[in-house]
Amino acid sequence: MRGIVIAVVALGALGAASGAQAIPPDTLVQLSSPSGKIGCLATNMDGPFSLRCDVSNPTYARPTRPRSCPLDYGEYGDSFTLGARSRAVWTCHGDTALRAGQPGFKTIRYGRTWVWGPFRCTVRVTGITCRNSAGRGFQLSQQRAVRFG
Repeated sequence: MRGIVIAVVALGALGAASGAQAIPPDTLVQLSSPSGKIGCLATNMDGPFSLRCDVSNPTYARPTRPRSCPLDYGEYGDSFTLGARSRAVWTCHGDTALRAGQPGFKTIRYGRTWVWGPFRCTVRVTGITCRNSAGRGFQLSQQRAVRFG
């Protein structure tokens, strides 16, 4: 069984976005907005880079859960998943990325940008905007969920 490395990345510690970043395999990064209403998990465990962000108690009109989301208690429409170059997709999930204040979660202050692997996320009072190396991404807040690119 391969070991899991849990890393909490400080802002700016990874250098310029144009520079290549050496990220060890099987890394999981956990972050949260200061309010705790948005939580994200970034990983390269068992394959390609992936970023998932969840929002608590969204007030926007959520999409209908598709039949392809087979979970008995599946949430849908409150979370996006983004690959290194792919478009953001709605996440079918039975768990949560909302764990602010728990050990291992890094709070990203408002107005700051977090960079890790192919991802770049800016946290504002109005929500989070994340994009990948292809310029695709999403904006997520309790009031709004938008995919772009």
